[in-house]
Amino acid sequence: MNTNNDKGASGSAGTLHNAAYLSGGQQRVLLPVRTRSEWPKQPAADRPLRRIAIIDTETTGLDWIRHSVIEVAAAAVLVDDAGRIAAIPSLGSGLNDPGHPLPPEIVELTGLTDAMVANREIDRDELGAFLASCEAVLAFNAGFDRPFVEALLPDLPAMRWGCVMADVPWRKLGFETGPQNYCLMQAGRFAAGAHRAKDDVLSLIELLDHVCADGQSIMAKVLAAIDAPAWRFEATWASYHQRDLLRDRRYRWRAEGRSGVWHKHIRADQYQSEWDWHLSVIGHEPSVIPLPATERYRHDRSWKPVERKAKITA
Repeated sequence: MNTNNDKGASGSAGTLHNAAYLSGGQQRVLLPVRTRSEWPKQPAADRPLRRIAIIDTETTGLDWIRHSVIEVAAAAVLVDDAGRIAAIPSLGSGLNDPGHPLPPEIVELTGLTDAMVANREIDRDELGAFLASCEAVLAFNAGFDRPFVEALLPDLPAMRWGCVMADVPWRKLGFETGPQNYCLMQAGRFAAGAHRAKDDVLSLIELLDHVCADGQSIMAKVLAAIDAPAWRFEATWASYHQRDLLRDRRYRWRAEGRSGVWHKHIRADQYQSEWDWHLSVIGHEPSVIPLPATERYRHDRSWKPVERKAKITA
């Protein structure tokens, strides 16, 4: 990963973050995503800040087992107590040769070509050290990026991960849910150009720094979710005939040999209602497994079947 340490201009964090409206609210003006040089490299004042990694991957497909990473971009951002981004001390990216021609749809999506990735290799030691220097890693869709990153860096210590897509109550904030760029446009910004990892990182930083109507930034909400407790509810006693009920409630199935379980990531505000649903619909309490931020958004292959006959509490 080639880290960009060029000194950035003192970009204003006070730049307009919300869409501007014209003609009585019938038209919306979107501002472009700020470039790297428009953000400060160092904070303006000496104060407590959290160092957070923002990461994005481009891959040859959706399956981390069969497909490969072809590009990684990562930035370190310094975040103040209010959840605002005070500076971006580093931003870098690297390309990786998958060892075979890129699928045509990936070339079209990313703008990357076989010639661009030929004989290129991501510096795994540098990327691993960079991530380990941050207290948490954020991705828009951590359930996609984390398995690819951990496949690329199998020796990376367990990191705390946050998912911007899943950890933010978008609808309660007045957003329609959708891809990153759709959320970005609702926050008053737009990104131009190809679907490249570094561009996506800058777009995600812009989205994270957006201040919502309740006065909190998206970043503040993601960090609060990382710091908050969460659990894995396992429908250990559910019958085969209840599988559609669980699927409709967004439980996921994971099998290991002859063992398997329907499971779901539960946050504090969901705990009681989900518990009550199990009692009334499944007919039994779920197994409850504490889910620290170091274990969230890992691929299901990290799950190990355990015979559980009693509730496990946090």
